[in-house]
Amino acid sequence: MDDKLPVSVLLLARDETRDLEALIPSLAFAREVVLVWDAAGDRATRDAASRLGARVFERALDGFGAQRAFALAQCREDWVLWIDADERLDARATAAIHEALRGGGERHWYRIRRAGFFLGRRIRWCGWQGERLARLFRRDAGRFDDAQVHERLHVTGPGGELAGVLEHRSYETWRECVDKMTRYAAANAEQSWRAGRRAGALDLFWRPPLRFVRQYVLQAGWLDGVHGLALCALAAAQVFLKYAELWDRTRRAQDPR
Repeated sequence: MDDKLPVSVLLLARDETRDLEALIPSLAFAREVVLVWDAAGDRATRDAASRLGARVFERALDGFGAQRAFALAQCREDWVLWIDADERLDARATAAIHEALRGGGERHWYRIRRAGFFLGRRIRWCGWQGERLARLFRRDAGRFDDAQVHERLHVTGPGGELAGVLEHRSYETWRECVDKMTRYAAANAEQSWRAGRRAGALDLFWRPPLRFVRQYVLQAGWLDGVHGLALCALAAAQVFLKYAELWDRTRRAQDPR
């Protein structure tokens, strides 16, 4: 008798071999793991996912929303668990998923609390506090938007809450922080450009410090010590890079010589 839950785990990956080797075995309760690998990434990541039992699909990344929607279309089970390679369910969250799906009920989706870590330390402020995300949903009750980055899941029907925590360890080294900051700034600029937004010199002047003040002062990032300071400064730098890209595109569009 199959004692696995009727869940498809939805994963995107590029260069996450180490993360996948830790994550996929922890998802043994699910009937399948569906992983879409960015063709520009390290093939070792694809090979590791296949070896660990995931159903692997190859697709060039043209935006996280589109990539996530493609992955959802490959899922076969009634329920979908959306998780990233650098996230981990704690024991209470895994137990809560079992309870929610074994118990039936009328819920179409469930939210879970996410705890963010930065350079090895749990971040409790900086705007990261109180983050609850819909990550478990009926396949026919959810869809992803087409955002280039920071895609969102849109769900319908009644929802519920899961106990436990989803741990997010996206920034383990400073080099990872800088690399992700650069990629995300470029993707955000592309998304804003497509939406018709333009930028001038004033955007470069006031938007980055405004982001820093918001996260470090208004959202109490200073309570996270030097880690909070570094995180808020990194966020401000990402905003600068985004608007510098937008400003450059705007300048070239106005003077195409």
